[in-house]
Amino acid sequence: MPNLANIDNPTEDQEQEAFVQWLRLKGYPHFRVPNETYTRSWSQKAKNKKLGVSSGVPDLFVVVPADYSDATMEFIHYGDNPVVSGDGVYGKNHRLVAIEMKRKKGGVTSANQKQWIKTLNEAGIQTVVCKGCDAAIEFIESIT
Repeated sequence: MPNLANIDNPTEDQEQEAFVQWLRLKGYPHFRVPNETYTRSWSQKAKNKKLGVSSGVPDLFVVVPADYSDATMEFIHYGDNPVVSGDGVYGKNHRLVAIEMKRKKGGVTSANQKQWIKTLNEAGIQTVVCKGCDAAIEFIESIT
């Protein structure tokens, strides 16, 4: 039987799933860092930390059209492999934004999340908290 408690206030996961469906429908490239991957294994937890898992990283990163056209990017070489080009599909006319999803009612932003939001904004990656799928869609539409 479905959980009737969530009809008026979907869970954060349900809100995020709906938003990801919208992103796919609209063709926005996006990704999620699965930081919440649960494990009871202390060795796996230690490995995750060594590999860079960090509490509070926003839920989604989305590539959107930039509101500037004069940005420049050059090839960045690591060894012999060029990995970034301003002439690529998502080159100089796009930017990355980050979204921390919350449910419409009751979602709380943790201290670690607030710190990541501050850090990413200071680094030039616009980062916001969106309460629900509709708020996330409204945010993306407002900047594109």
